[in-house]
Amino acid sequence: MYGAIDEQIPVSPSPTTELIPVEFKVYKRRWLYLVCICLANMSNSILWINFASIANIAKSYFDVSYSAINWLSLIFMIICSIFTLPSTWAIDRFGIRFGILTGVWLNLIGGCFRIISTWVSIKGRYPIVFIGQMICAFAQTFTLFLPTKFAFVWFPDHQRTLANSLCFATNFLGVFIGTVAPPIIVPHESRIPLLLYLTLIPAILAAALSFTVRSSQPPTPSCLASLDVKIPYKSVFKKLLKSKSYLILFATVGIGLSNNNTLSTLLQQIMCPFGYDNIAVGLCIGCFIIFGLIGCILMGYIADKTRKLEEVTKILYSVGVISLMCIGLFIVNEVKSYWLYLIFAIAGLSNAPVLPLSLDLSIETTHPVPEATVAGIFMVASQLGSILAIVILPYFTMAPSAHQMSIQKCEVQDGKLNDIRDYSIPVYILAVTSVVLVICFITFFHCEYRRQTKDEIEHHAAAIVVDTNPELA
Repeated sequence: MYGAIDEQIPVSPSPTTELIPVEFKVYKRRWLYLVCICLANMSNSILWINFASIANIAKSYFDVSYSAINWLSLIFMIICSIFTLPSTWAIDRFGIRFGILTGVWLNLIGGCFRIISTWVSIKGRYPIVFIGQMICAFAQTFTLFLPTKFAFVWFPDHQRTLANSLCFATNFLGVFIGTVAPPIIVPHESRIPLLLYLTLIPAILAAALSFTVRSSQPPTPSCLASLDVKIPYKSVFKKLLKSKSYLILFATVGIGLSNNNTLSTLLQQIMCPFGYDNIAVGLCIGCFIIFGLIGCILMGYIADKTRKLEEVTKILYSVGVISLMCIGLFIVNEVKSYWLYLIFAIAGLSNAPVLPLSLDLSIETTHPVPEATVAGIFMVASQLGSILAIVILPYFTMAPSAHQMSIQKCEVQDGKLNDIRDYSIPVYILAVTSVVLVICFITFFHCEYRRQTKDEIEHHAAAIVVDTNPELA
């Protein structure tokens, strides 16, 4: 069958059919654990992106170039690409609880280093804040890949996509806070220390809530598919390389989603030569994130109810690419800000849910490969695409025109104009690349619902019973 991992792996492994329990049970405490993971992802997103919308001010505070400020975000993608496999192996090997505790506490330690950078002289600030960003980036390799595995282990099949989408919705909420709040909190560089203190609060809350996580797995399974014997880790790559569906998903959606990270990192530098100030940049990303958050929850619910993961993902990815093309055209043609806010909202509503839905697709088409590893390798495509785009695209920029120099909002703080560049060509490159990838995805990707097939067996074998104990079991 198209997209199968290995013909020798049956859709319904015999070890599980002999072990079907009388009933499958879910526990109320899964929602508390979900809140902890959501907080961790939101906090990490804030710490990742909070310098992007005030790149010019951060550049002055740390006494570095725009390129150095970009590296405060870029380091997340590099660390994630390098340490994804070790981290996802650790999550699959030592359990969800280990992943939660490691992620949230590394995130808190990295946030503390960011604050320490404000206590030293200007020459010592950047190295210390960069170390903090590196630690937070390592934390991301745990927090980012937990949701898919956690939703599969702790939630019934009709809530899995919603739970996964909620985690990524709070991730987008963190990007929203980390993008919109800095221009408001930091009108000038002397307020950057305040920003770093405030952004530590969610990390503290997530670390405190992590003490409530008592186990990696529920006492009884939530679904039949969770009983399947996992493929040994040493065989994972062999199995994934045999899955046509997974490889197509990796190459099209995985790489295509890197445009979100690229725009979030470079948007201030892209927009400011065309007369858009930091507030406009923050509101644009804010519209994307708020409607992306809504889209994640809404589309996750729709996908759970209709069980049409592939169809919903293809529709949303197509609309998302069209809206991203419009964003580029609107910026370079200097349209009014309110039109940009509208198109960013549409892009968020359609493009943001593609990530959690495509992660679920990757699990469906590769089951029973360990979930955290599958999700982690898939996310590497996005990270690698972002790294290449952020490093390479600036080489395609041009010197700004006289008109752009007259309307630019890039360097109002110190009047230095040397780093202003016209990103028109990079924007067109991103648009063309996105169109090619979405066409390939729609044409060539077909999903084999291996996990859903097992769920259908479960529905005929047992009923899922929700624990009615008034205490968190």
